[in-house]
Amino acid sequence: MSGSTERPTRSLLVSAALAVTVLWLFRGPLLQGQVLYFRDISVTYYPDHWYVARWLARGLWPLWHAAADAGAPFLPVYPLDLAFLWLLGAPATLALSPPLHLLLLMAGAYRLARDLGRSPVAAVIAATVLGLSGLTLSSVLFPNFMAGAWMPWVVWRTRALWREPSLRSVAALGVLAALQVSTLGGEVALQSALIGLVLAPRLPGRRELGALAGAGLLAASLAAPALLGLRALLEGSERGAGFSESEALAYSAHPAALLESVLPRFFGDVHTMTAAGYWGQPFFPSGNPYYLSLYLGSAVLVLAAGGRDRRLLGLAALGLLASLGEYGPLAPLLSSLTQLRGPVKFFYLTTAACALLAAEGYDRVRAAGRVGRAWVVLAPGVALLGLSMASALAPAGVAAALAFALPGADPALACAVVAEHWPRELAVTGATALALGATLASGGRKLPSIAVLVAFELARVNGGLAATADASFYELRPETARLVEHIRAEGSGRVFAYGVANSPPLRWSPQLLEINSDVWLYYMDRQSLIPRTQVLDGLDGALDLDRMGWAPAGASLTAREYTPLRWQEHRFRLLLAGVRWVLSFHPLGDGTRLAASARFPEVLEPLLLYELEGALPRAFWVPRAELGLAASFDPRLVVRLAEEPPLMPARTETDREPRVRYERPDPHHVRLELDTPPGFIVVAEGYDQGWTAAGPEGPIPLLRANGRYWALPTRGGEGGIDVRFEPSWRRPALALCVLGVLAAVVMSWPRVREHKRPGGGATPGLIGVSPGSESYPAGSVHRSHRGGPR
Repeated sequence: MSGSTERPTRSLLVSAALAVTVLWLFRGPLLQGQVLYFRDISVTYYPDHWYVARWLARGLWPLWHAAADAGAPFLPVYPLDLAFLWLLGAPATLALSPPLHLLLLMAGAYRLARDLGRSPVAAVIAATVLGLSGLTLSSVLFPNFMAGAWMPWVVWRTRALWREPSLRSVAALGVLAALQVSTLGGEVALQSALIGLVLAPRLPGRRELGALAGAGLLAASLAAPALLGLRALLEGSERGAGFSESEALAYSAHPAALLESVLPRFFGDVHTMTAAGYWGQPFFPSGNPYYLSLYLGSAVLVLAAGGRDRRLLGLAALGLLASLGEYGPLAPLLSSLTQLRGPVKFFYLTTAACALLAAEGYDRVRAAGRVGRAWVVLAPGVALLGLSMASALAPAGVAAALAFALPGADPALACAVVAEHWPRELAVTGATALALGATLASGGRKLPSIAVLVAFELARVNGGLAATADASFYELRPETARLVEHIRAEGSGRVFAYGVANSPPLRWSPQLLEINSDVWLYYMDRQSLIPRTQVLDGLDGALDLDRMGWAPAGASLTAREYTPLRWQEHRFRLLLAGVRWVLSFHPLGDGTRLAASARFPEVLEPLLLYELEGALPRAFWVPRAELGLAASFDPRLVVRLAEEPPLMPARTETDREPRVRYERPDPHHVRLELDTPPGFIVVAEGYDQGWTAAGPEGPIPLLRANGRYWALPTRGGEGGIDVRFEPSWRRPALALCVLGVLAAVVMSWPRVREHKRPGGGATPGLIGVSPGSESYPAGSVHRSHRGGPR
């Protein structure tokens, strides 16, 4: 019924249902005091949250990370994260931000489905599929997860702008697009734009194109801190230079991985700490999937198969082909997009399209009363139950068939998973699919129960992907705390650690091997102060793994380098970075002095704390400079510069021992107190053009030294130097953002009293349908979109 609005009671019920679903999924962090920890959450996002919250509480927006990568540019620009961290702190943000963004995603999916003309139950199905999909729940706190929360809202407002290209529509779309861009989830932002254009209600005219361009300009203005900051961040980084073809196509979706979108826990348990219980290693780089699961399930696909919207079918097919990457026909195109990587991220198109197709499929059955061919919708459930029985009776035969069809699979590991997981998993999924098929075949008043069946199946399979641990996960054990106390007692110096995952195989206690849960891998990584977790303890680190390709050149180690077996190859780099302390479960030997150790009951090998021989202070004086970086040199006697230093006439000569005192009031300010002969002050801090130095006599050249650090020429004598960081993009970006805010307010300001709309004209609620939606009366079949591209 075009022009209708959502009934308040229904809106409240749907909102409550979505909220309860989200509450159940995140009951650990929200109700039981548990914490999220998996993968980048514990080693990147939470430490970064803690760092940002610490400085926001002191009134500073930190754009330089002084405690990681020996100092590097930093870009926390997402407004919601900044607001949460400023108001609530890092622990509360870790607990609240993921469920709030999931609720935002599901509410947006509901509203978009209603805008496309779907019934309330169908819209709930769309929201459930998108929110509880494997892709969504296995990417919690990734930039693409945050960007995905805004996807349905951006698409909905794009359609609204097409219908009514007013200033208000321009402002609404511009604000939402800017929020999505500021998450830095670029791949999902691009896919959102594509979905919005494909689902436009009609072909655009000049007015619509002008309004869309205006929304784009407004979004660019509002997101200027993210766009200009990202441009600066990419300069000199691996991503900025462009990934190699092999890197760009890394994490392509192997066809075996796509089978997991239909078969629950196809590879087994993704949260194991050993190979036992999981056999998918050969199909992913380094043995680990980017998304833990792509599961949608046969029940969803049965519903989606009933959809007839060619636009959605095209999006689903495009996402599937793109996600295949090197295994599909779009490999040449994807390899040319050298600043993007991980083709599997394009499965988001398929997931979003399937969610909306499932909603359409439900409504088509609802309009017809029931499906015409019952055997078609009953077949998936029967097949799954048959496979479940075969797995229980002949697991070795099923595993052998898998190894034959998927070369590289380990038959023994596959057989163990088939025997242990498949009978139960396939039986429950098969029964659910059979119940859904029977409901579709019988029709009538039972049809709305399909939404419950879909939610049950997705929540059952994907509900544990965003794993949680006890609240003490991020706390240091007494054994590690003593090592930290030793480091602090000995004075300054950065920390570097290898952790457990990057060490030669460790001997774990038999009890842990029986539990076989990956939480212990991440927990022991935390206890070994693996970068960037040392930030949580007030320590500085260097040479982290560059997980996103944004680190400056020379600031990080590659995954292959990051092992104590190759420690001698990067020992000199650690020295230049100001590292004094190295933690490893594997003995290091030459070039170190064993300072302390700690033993844990979980690991038989002790955690060893080494002090590097010849460790350099954070700032020190050297007498001379040479051009170009050499493989080896004495950094206490000479500094290697990237360019010829300016002529600095000697002001004074002294026989006294050179003295350099280093102070760091905040991430953007370094204070040096000097009493030295003429020469150079070398500072083990990442070089960036945003740093400027000044002394009592005026500006001082700040030179790139020893690969990626600073050198300040000095004429000798006593004095002080203040070095401050202000990236050149900050002021113009903030000015553009303020102008964008003012423009959005002006465009949204009511000019005249709204005319009362037919049917009451009540303002839609959070998940209400907007006027002008592509809806249809009960009993009809929505076959086309009037005037839209086909």
